[in-house]
Amino acid sequence: MKPKPILISLLIAGITCSLQAQKIGVHTIGDSTMADYAENTTRTRGWGEMFQEFFVSDATIYNYARGGRSSRSFYQEGLWDKVKEGLKPGDYVLIQFAHNDEKEKGKDGADGRGTAPWTTYKSYLEKYVDETRTLGGEPVFITPIIRRYFQKDGTISPKGCHDLSTAPDDSTLNYVRVMKHVAREKKVPLVDMTSITKDFSEQLGKEVTTKEIYVPTDGTHTTATGAANYAKLAAKGLKERGILSNYIKDNVQLVVNPTHIDFQTMYCGDESTICFDVIGLQLHPKEGSVHIKVPQGMTLTDIPQDTVGYSSMELPYTNGKLWGKSFYLKFNPHTAGEINDSIVISYGTSYRSLPVYANCKTVSSRTPLTLRPTGTSIKGIIKEGEKYNIEGNKWPADIDEAANRYVEFILHNENETLNVKQLNLILEGDICYRIAYARGKDFYPRTDLGEAQRPISGAQQLTLPVNTTLKPGEQLNVRIFPWSLKETENLNFKIKDCNFQTLIIK
Repeated sequence: MKPKPILISLLIAGITCSLQAQKIGVHTIGDSTMADYAENTTRTRGWGEMFQEFFVSDATIYNYARGGRSSRSFYQEGLWDKVKEGLKPGDYVLIQFAHNDEKEKGKDGADGRGTAPWTTYKSYLEKYVDETRTLGGEPVFITPIIRRYFQKDGTISPKGCHDLSTAPDDSTLNYVRVMKHVAREKKVPLVDMTSITKDFSEQLGKEVTTKEIYVPTDGTHTTATGAANYAKLAAKGLKERGILSNYIKDNVQLVVNPTHIDFQTMYCGDESTICFDVIGLQLHPKEGSVHIKVPQGMTLTDIPQDTVGYSSMELPYTNGKLWGKSFYLKFNPHTAGEINDSIVISYGTSYRSLPVYANCKTVSSRTPLTLRPTGTSIKGIIKEGEKYNIEGNKWPADIDEAANRYVEFILHNENETLNVKQLNLILEGDICYRIAYARGKDFYPRTDLGEAQRPISGAQQLTLPVNTTLKPGEQLNVRIFPWSLKETENLNFKIKDCNFQTLIIK
């Protein structure tokens, strides 16, 4: 007997709904322009950090992008292996590399990052495609976002578009051209973010782009506002090409980063502060105010040094945009218990909830204790007396950290439960740096504590909040990744008086 038409329709509808509700993973790999950042420590944000805001809950963004990595170093360091471990059939891998591939001016670099465009860079792009497909995944190329290199005529220069060639129409050192070539050869979908972000920045103009989209002192990395706008453009580019269309949200008015706030374990009487971003992209109505109300017992400010906090704040906006705003949520618990609450962000007749979590504990005693590192190690660095220098005494010009160049301090906890509150040290030398800690194997996952993307002359007293608890037998590894913005042989730095402020918890 033939099935009745109505039953066929119901069956098809059921299959369609099942497919639409299917969970999917979107894995993003790339460099610092795509990476996540510790919001408390820097104004820099990567567009991959904001990407989840443009997807429905059935799609999960896994952002593996990491500062200072090229197509070559991301693969060789084993970061790609970690992506493959979590990759399921049907998942997508979005691939954006070039910024650090360029660092040796179109040659294979000795430090494992620079790549020649038509040979090494091309071969690693092909590896990502082939290995993604072998695991049942779907590769997608995302050409790199522009550098903010404006010319006198108001356009972005070829170098800003990742073309290091000196002659017009010469594709010899054009990284974007190589990615497009591989896309054609391998039949890989591609979103031309280079052209998209070029058009976007040129329409805004140099002044606005410098002030709002990119970190003012840096032509490569974006602010929260820039990252949110670029994430929106990337999602739109995917949808226009029929990629992940059922999972991408249209007309996102408000972007909030991070998507939840977790104070983790806190001890009564201790204060903690967490930064979050609110970016209005196309608010409705176009003129109005954004109102932010925090949970009871917490306070809010938009100035990190402000000692006065508020239970709510109201910010006017125009033309549907609220750009360049970050906020600081402060919490000092007085009673034990779990906090499961929300910050409420409202505008017009719309509102958004930002979940807030904390696990507050009381202790019978807490004993302050200053501890020195129990061990140190270095990689890609030599130490001569009190001075640290790069191996070979020749610093290359970098835009971000090199994973194989660091000074590491180790704190091993023996017998007590230690709450590590902060890291203190004096850093002297005209270097850029990023400081991070990890408790897992292979320094993964890690938490960034602080950075300087421009060198600061003289001695700096750094006080960096850590707020993590070590059980007996556990250890904390802290790495300082130094780099220079220019090639030089006359650069060294010192690290003095490194110590950890801790509490023995009972």
